[in-house]
Amino acid sequence: MTLHGKLIKISITFGDKVILENIIADIPTGAVIGIVGGNGEGKSSLLSVLANETLPTSGYMDWFGTAPTISYFKQEDEHFKNNDFADDERAYFSKWSVPGYRKYADLSGGEKMKRRLSRVFAKKAQLLLLDEPTNHLDQDSLSFLKEQILAYPGTIILVSHDRFFLDEVASWIWEVENKKLTVYAGNYTSYRQKKEESRLSQQRLYDAQQTKIKQVEKQMAALKNWSAKAHADSTKHEFNKEYYRVKAKKMDVQIRSKKKRLELELSKNTIDEPEVEKEVTFSIEGNKKKGKRVIEAKRLSKTFGDQLLFQNATFTIQSQERIGILGSNGSGKSTFFRMLLGEESVRGELWKSEAMNIGYLRQTVFDLPEEKTPFEFFGPTDFETRGQIQTLMMNLGFSKDHWSRPIRTMSMGERVKLKLMEFILDQKDVLLLDEPTNHLDLPSREQLEKTLSTYPGTILLVTHDRYFLEKLTNKLLVFENKTIRKVELGYNEWMHKTNESAREKELLKLDTERQAVLGELSYLQKKDSKYNELDQHFIALTKQINELKKK
Repeated sequence: MTLHGKLIKISITFGDKVILENIIADIPTGAVIGIVGGNGEGKSSLLSVLANETLPTSGYMDWFGTAPTISYFKQEDEHFKNNDFADDERAYFSKWSVPGYRKYADLSGGEKMKRRLSRVFAKKAQLLLLDEPTNHLDQDSLSFLKEQILAYPGTIILVSHDRFFLDEVASWIWEVENKKLTVYAGNYTSYRQKKEESRLSQQRLYDAQQTKIKQVEKQMAALKNWSAKAHADSTKHEFNKEYYRVKAKKMDVQIRSKKKRLELELSKNTIDEPEVEKEVTFSIEGNKKKGKRVIEAKRLSKTFGDQLLFQNATFTIQSQERIGILGSNGSGKSTFFRMLLGEESVRGELWKSEAMNIGYLRQTVFDLPEEKTPFEFFGPTDFETRGQIQTLMMNLGFSKDHWSRPIRTMSMGERVKLKLMEFILDQKDVLLLDEPTNHLDLPSREQLEKTLSTYPGTILLVTHDRYFLEKLTNKLLVFENKTIRKVELGYNEWMHKTNESAREKELLKLDTERQAVLGELSYLQKKDSKYNELDQHFIALTKQINELKKK
């Protein structure tokens, strides 16, 4: 193994908070190193030190030979400007399917990522640092990124929460946890197996140690009882007092000797109890609103200049439905969300229930007041509310000091959690989730999956996390061929089909009919003579659809 460089006892602190302490690691030449760990554990801070953007509090980087050229892709870059393109960058645009003629500000989240990735890959630096490069990318782009990483001639260090992507590209894993860095050879799955084996081994040693401690303590307790009895006997007996006094003294010596042996053994071989991985608990109750429809589109169209995103889209979203939104980068998914929020103009009709309370989680979380602390942002007005918010923060994995820290000092993942807190406290009953897992660590992703699976409101979800999408949704809005269509299928069913089956065609036909009935119902009051007939027809169509989906 040829070494490119070495981290020598690097420590990173922010104020009084120690992020990483005395970490040591080798950087093999040509390696692809994946950095994993919880939000706020120091992954992005470590990349910033490696990029020479910030200095460590102590320690240094030891490069073998000349220091490498470095290219650094940041997790989010608000100030990125890309109006002048080098020829090398342009060569990547067609491969990434990035429109080079459009301004950066007008690109979708995925297109912005690919524009920035084009720049860092085009530099062909000896050391490439990538902070969450898979965020916002569609499946084709992920495949291309994988090819680029595996073919890259230099060394790559990347932070990612995409376990499947890390399995495909990483040759080493660095885990940052509890201020330490642990190195594992192999990909993500190999790292998890080795970590679990290490945890189980430590648990066995800890359990054995605890058993031994209990045995010695039991023996010491018995000796103390005998000693107490011996001391008592020495005062009771008129004759042989010296015999009982000597016996009691011997017992005291034995107790002290055993205690010293135990303390010595523990001081040499103390085994800590393995830490349980943090779990994050979200609790979104949601308000159950009356009425079947929450959103209805009729002949909906959207263009940007000469670019047509979609046209003639007609569909209905009902209360408590879980809709996954599919489409390539730039197809209009985030634009559709902004249309629902009234931030984009609408051509055609887009009806929204006045009763719904929308929570929108954007791809980037720059819409939080960065100079405020959580205390100032949530503004508890009484002791009870303050206690509720602090408990919620603790359940979300925040420490006590986060309560009074400015939001600008928090990681992107921590900011996502603050937005989710806002939804919880405001009782949002329709959630528009635009890549909600992008900045979350793996325990947080898994807990979010569990929580949203019990959420009683309506969910519209844009994500490139295949497993997250399959677990949380059972219907789709598909953005393709310059239109939007609603499909009564889950993600896996949709992806594995080759051609539209007779079953799917029948489902689409029934759902189209049901949407038409729902549209008529929305204009009638319950007292109207036709209402009951249409309502029964709606129920019958729903039953047919559900039975057909089971086949």
